[in-house]
Amino acid sequence: MTSPQPKATNWSITQKLIFRIIFSYIVLYVVLMFAVVFLETPLKWFAQNIIHWGQDLQVRSTGSGDQTYNFVLISFNLFLVLIIVPIWSFFDRKRDSYSTLLHWLFLFLRIVLFCAMLLYGSVKLVKGQFPDHSLYRLLQPLGEMSPMGLAWTFMGHSFMYNLFIGFAEVLGGLLMLYRKTVTLGSLVIIGVMSNVAMMNMTYDIPVKLFSFHLLLMAFVLLSKDFNRLVNFFLKNETAQPVQFYTYFKNSGIRKFGSVIRGLIAFIVLATTLIQIFLQFNIHDQLKEKSEFYGIWKVETFTDNGVGRPPLTTDTFRWEYLIIDQKKKAIVKKMDGSRMGYDFALDTTHQKIDFMSLSGSYKFNYSMKNDSNYLKLNSLQNVDSLSITLRRKPLSDFRLINHEFRWVNEFPFNR
Repeated sequence: MTSPQPKATNWSITQKLIFRIIFSYIVLYVVLMFAVVFLETPLKWFAQNIIHWGQDLQVRSTGSGDQTYNFVLISFNLFLVLIIVPIWSFFDRKRDSYSTLLHWLFLFLRIVLFCAMLLYGSVKLVKGQFPDHSLYRLLQPLGEMSPMGLAWTFMGHSFMYNLFIGFAEVLGGLLMLYRKTVTLGSLVIIGVMSNVAMMNMTYDIPVKLFSFHLLLMAFVLLSKDFNRLVNFFLKNETAQPVQFYTYFKNSGIRKFGSVIRGLIAFIVLATTLIQIFLQFNIHDQLKEKSEFYGIWKVETFTDNGVGRPPLTTDTFRWEYLIIDQKKKAIVKKMDGSRMGYDFALDTTHQKIDFMSLSGSYKFNYSMKNDSNYLKLNSLQNVDSLSITLRRKPLSDFRLINHEFRWVNEFPFNR
């Protein structure tokens, strides 16, 4: 049902005050989030002189959404709200209501949630956020994992579960495109983002602030249907249909608005997919793996002609050579420590270089016909290393070889 204009209603003083606070905070949060790259100096001044905390902040991209500057920015946001709301309340004290501004706030929230949920969900649909287990992760003892590492391992294990969660998040975003489905979309977003926010809190995943703000936005959108939801879910009463107001009387303008909405949705979707493609280097994941790909178990390790037994106290002897990507290698030593190297392979001259800031190795190599046995001989002058390695079958890992079963007589919880 539509109506040409909203009904004239008088809001209470409390309602108007709450609206000013919510409107100021949310709009400022989104604006400041995009403008933060220009605010490092003001934020440092604010941190040093107003809140006396976090003045050593740096505005930089690290993959964390809970950096010092994020908390300072939230404090700065609240500080601005404390200034704006009293001034706004004083100069606009005679206004009866904010019905029209509320409409535009809801439209703003729908756009933000559409973009955010599309990004959240798309990275799961292409398995960019939670990739397959790295080879090193398969060797890492459970007790050595960080809580976030454990969560990433759990999520990365199942592609179908990623599709399920990603579809739910994308669905919540798409439902923001139409007024009639906003209530359902808000419920979907609240359900899926509650799970995300709880994982962020309990597994120390540093996107806590952002996920809670998305939840807040969804709750604000849902607030307009509070009485209808109570009637439907709790009182077993009829929920009256919403009366949608038409803010543009001209049908041509409305059709043009629909076209623009579809165009914006397409642009956001295309931009999101491109960003995912670039950020997570999916093109690299699709490339053919190196012929040395795998977990190589060291069988013999000879240093200057002297064999070194596999003692867990040995800080020099290798235990595993792990080659997961074409240009990256990890050496896991007997004492459990690891070293990451850039990996360069010359198949013509059968040479391998492992390079890092702390040191490098240059080897001649030879590989048996079945490609599962490798021998490395050092080319360095100081130390002469001779290492033989055997590729460990990935089927040895229960996490990979255990398949889904419909029938389970007993739980297989090992």
